Amino acid sequence: MTDDDLLELQIPPQAEYVGTARLFLAAAGRHFELSEEAVADVKVAVSEVCADAIEDVRRPDHLRIAMRSRVDALEVTVSSQPAGIEAEVPDPAPPALQIGPLERRLREPLVHALFPGADYEPREHSLRLSLPWELPEELEAP
Repeated sequence: MTDDDLLELQIPPQAEYVGTARLFLAAAGRHFELSEEAVADVKVAVSEVCADAIEDVRRPDHLRIAMRSRVDALEVTVSSQPAGIEAEVPDPAPPALQIGPLERRLREPLVHALFPGADYEPREHSLRLSLPWELPEELEAP
């Protein structure tokens, strides 16, 4: 693996594509040799960003999810592409599918509990976090 090795995926901000993003993250995690626990945590954090975008009345056109290797860490980013001009504001989700304000307020603390150094902007549908490379057990100091 070289510095700046990049894998990325663009998805529409719709619930049916979050599963595709999670599959991408699992495959990218294997590519970058992440532990299953690290992949699971990244999936949760990215899913929270996707949920923010899906629930926003001003949904972005796309969400870009990228994993890039750096010398000291693996960088994971989620960014949104602003929506074009819409003639109408989309109808809100039916009441049974809407997430309450409490759940929305818990997203940011959840992401920061998993990744304390994460840069998470719910209103911008963006996330940036670094996962330090894990050393194989035989290389760890005694």
